[in-house]
Amino acid sequence: MLTWVYITSRDFSYHDRKPISVREQQEFIVSALPSIGITNAKNLLSSFGSVRSIVNANQNDLLQVEGIGEKTADRLVSLFKEEYKK
Repeated sequence: MLTWVYITSRDFSYHDRKPISVREQQEFIVSALPSIGITNAKNLLSSFGSVRSIVNANQNDLLQVEGIGEKTADRLVSLFKEEYKK
């Protein structure tokens, strides 16, 4: 079944509701990274313990996490190192 969604405000989220607990907020942040999703977000958070530790991880560390392959690990490391350009 095809459902049309009309956005009437500038804010948009693929998540069904706002995260409330710290755990939910952490999962929300990590699951929003490219090629991650909620399952890999939970795996990353279980392995590293915090969002900061994930961001600071090197490619070899990321590859140790179930569901994270070489392309995804490389993409994440590159993303975390890239300067924001206006």
